[in-house]
Amino acid sequence: MNGGIEKKEQKKAFLQSYQTLSFSIKTLGNLLVSLQEEQNQVLSVMQGDTDTDSGMEMKDVFSSLRKQLGEKNQICKIIVKNVSRMDSEIEKNILLLKYISGYTWEEISEMTNYSLRQVYNIHNLALKHFTM
Repeated sequence: MNGGIEKKEQKKAFLQSYQTLSFSIKTLGNLLVSLQEEQNQVLSVMQGDTDTDSGMEMKDVFSSLRKQLGEKNQICKIIVKNVSRMDSEIEKNILLLKYISGYTWEEISEMTNYSLRQVYNIHNLALKHFTM
């Protein structure tokens, strides 16, 4: 029985990672834009004075940030794809509302017109049916 609880917690943690990853994606995207603008300003001031070492370092930084961004995006896509593949529409909707959209249990209860207890029960069933 303990293995079932651990598996359920793993599934919840995987689903919960969507919000954190989504925030990281926005942060990395903003950082990339900011660094690109900064680099463009520096290059326009330098006009032709190219320091190849610093230029290569910046390319490495951009490459690393883009790689991180791609990896995080991929995990988010996998989470949404796995939820979308579920058979039960209500289970799918509960998981999407909770883990992807970030609504509270009370808000989900109101939106779905189910009692809070029913939402919890559907959520538990959804976790059983959810595959990672």
